[in-house]
Amino acid sequence: MDPFFFGFALSVFSLFLLLINAILFLSKIKKFNNPVYKYVAVYLIALFIVELFCNIIGYVKPGANFFLSHFYFNAQFILLSAVFYRLFSNQKLKKLVVANYIITTLIIAGIYIADNDSFWEFNLFEIAATSLLLLVYAFIHFYNTLGKKKSYFYLLIGMVLYVLCSSLIFLFGNYELVFIEDPYIDIWIFNTLFYIIYQVLIFTEWRFINKHGLDNEY
Repeated sequence: MDPFFFGFALSVFSLFLLLINAILFLSKIKKFNNPVYKYVAVYLIALFIVELFCNIIGYVKPGANFFLSHFYFNAQFILLSAVFYRLFSNQKLKKLVVANYIITTLIIAGIYIADNDSFWEFNLFEIAATSLLLLVYAFIHFYNTLGKKKSYFYLLIGMVLYVLCSSLIFLFGNYELVFIEDPYIDIWIFNTLFYIIYQVLIFTEWRFINKHGLDNEY
């Protein structure tokens, strides 16, 4: 089997899992009238839309979908930042999340204004900054909830695993080799496998919430 086709098929499967999770979370928005739950539902929908176009463009014209990474990382950054803003009870942490988002977004926008052509390439600062901040927020949340009720534990564990994996691949992998060439296609498959694990943990999160409710989390 063509390794590129196998990697693409695996990516489509992960996209299918993402779609299922997006539909499941969206279907219960009225039942769980909760801001964090809504942010997670919107996050999944936004990622599905970006991933759908990424897969279509990547299959039709491999290597032409790099610009979609900006939509992916920024959508993930703003929506998960909103999740952490709601999860944090400390007002200083809330203000820190807002300040980090504003500063990071302004820097990223400045990069594209200064160099319009960079929009069509990977932005290493964008990848590193948004991923690192989300990981820091996640670990702060884990620390703050030690011995206490844990909110969205499965989802955040999956996020940490996937963001660590994907950011390392984006930052240290050769762009074309990671996405196109053999034998480095294995790196892309490795990334997709972590994404599938992420989707499984998101489904586990939804199943737990659907069974026990938001007030009885872990």
